[in-house]
Amino acid sequence: MGNTPSNHSNLTFHVVSNKSEAEHRLTEAEKKDFYLEECFDDPPNAKAREKLSYRPNSFRVHEEQSAAMYVESAKQRLPKRLLMDLKDIYLIQLMPSADDGMPHTRPDNIICFPDISQLFSIITLKHELWHVHQRIYQDLWLSAFASIGWKPWKGSLPDRLEQYRRLNPDTIDHPNWVFQDTWVPIPIFRNITQPKVSDVDICFYHVFERYHTKKIPSELSFYFSGLPTIAFEHPREITAYLLAEPEKYGSSKGFKDLLTQIGHISVS
Repeated sequence: MGNTPSNHSNLTFHVVSNKSEAEHRLTEAEKKDFYLEECFDDPPNAKAREKLSYRPNSFRVHEEQSAAMYVESAKQRLPKRLLMDLKDIYLIQLMPSADDGMPHTRPDNIICFPDISQLFSIITLKHELWHVHQRIYQDLWLSAFASIGWKPWKGSLPDRLEQYRRLNPDTIDHPNWVFQDTWVPIPIFRNITQPKVSDVDICFYHVFERYHTKKIPSELSFYFSGLPTIAFEHPREITAYLLAEPEKYGSSKGFKDLLTQIGHISVS
């Protein structure tokens, strides 16, 4: 996927410490994915975010310097696929409450951290970089997802699922996917009267029998063994979890099949 591998890295990290620049980049991102607009046009998602501040936060001098030093050193621990295929990555620190404190990506190459200390986890950094990669190389990931049983789904969900879906910036552009033409995972607010962005159940909708369950279907749990339930929200999340921790999920059949498709340079 992407460029021909070599020993050269194209990846450059930019720590965006200037709030005006950060605001501008987020504004441009919003013009592409309409994430915040969709959230505030949807009552449960709007309610979940009514007390959250989605704005850039200031860096302390030592935070900016530490972040820049860390990501530069982290390149040595990133797989060749990310180093070769990605170029300029912009790191923005948001207010601590933004998206309930969860790191996420925005178009096309922005990683947002409500707490910049989250950046210092190599697992989190790899996870978010894979989301950037998925966003940029969508046609290639369409093939990769197909190789592990996933394809886009354009059917209709029952109102009780659609109305309480938690929106996710990492999947906002292509939310519905079906596994083996049978199961569609949907993140649903656990408390529908007091929805919280970080508090969801993954419901699995059976497209033929038209019922849903919170239990991970056996087809999924076997094929992607060991993953936490939250990972099953979307094939982008599944593959980001797998590739961020290959030593943890390497025995999964889904991981092995994915690696056959995207190559060992995706983990080495």
